[in-house]
Amino acid sequence: MWKTVQYMQTADAPDLIPPDLLAESYERCRMFDVPEDQQRIGDALGDGETRNFLQKHARLASYGHLVVEEYRGDIKGSHDLFILTTTDARILGLWSHPEIVSAAAEIGLRPGASLSEGSAGTNAVALALAAQGPVVLKGEEHLCRIFHDWVCAAAPIISSDGDLVGCLDISAAEGPIHEKLALTRSIAREIGRLVGNRRMSGLNITLRQREVLALFAQGVSYKAIAKELGISIKTVEEHLDAVRTKMGTKSRRACIKKAIEIGAL
Repeated sequence: MWKTVQYMQTADAPDLIPPDLLAESYERCRMFDVPEDQQRIGDALGDGETRNFLQKHARLASYGHLVVEEYRGDIKGSHDLFILTTTDARILGLWSHPEIVSAAAEIGLRPGASLSEGSAGTNAVALALAAQGPVVLKGEEHLCRIFHDWVCAAAPIISSDGDLVGCLDISAAEGPIHEKLALTRSIAREIGRLVGNRRMSGLNITLRQREVLALFAQGVSYKAIAKELGISIKTVEEHLDAVRTKMGTKSRRACIKKAIEIGAL
């Protein structure tokens, strides 16, 4: 599934990991007895625990899914794997082509699995969370052989309130590194902006309602929205009316102006 890593020359893509930070991570992994020939993620929640975990972090997962899918829509044909985690490096969501998500699951990359150093060795997510800054990790810079064919860019998700709320990783079989890092940082910033917007969060607007509202704001007809989302026209109208009620506006179109003002769009 994954081709051999091919990335930019060192002169064009300098390492973004200070050698001492990388060395410290390797040392911690040795203390955790993480095997370098590890073939599968070592820590994952059971089915019931995963359901509770996803429910607990549903808001972050919803915003992450919404933003990632919006970006993926602009980069058709990309085979990047997008991974969203909580602050303890546990996976909330993975998005890519179905065959890539399936291949990732075979090595234990799934919701509820941990990308902490003790479970997955030195990796971009663990380092980005530790440093609270963006990180790029090339193939063999990963401790475990399981990730040696991947280029990974990760960035912490910081809410607009300044709180660390999670991490976003983009993993791929090839570069260019700087583009991956720029995209990762952009998505992480957007998710953080949504999570930190208390005015929007207090309205309890669902992911589907946001999708309908976003299309409506773009001038898409009810019929076209229904076709795009695979729902009925009546359901489209119900979602818009629900948003109108939550926002306290008199008309559906008035929702657009208020949604922009509070950052819901």
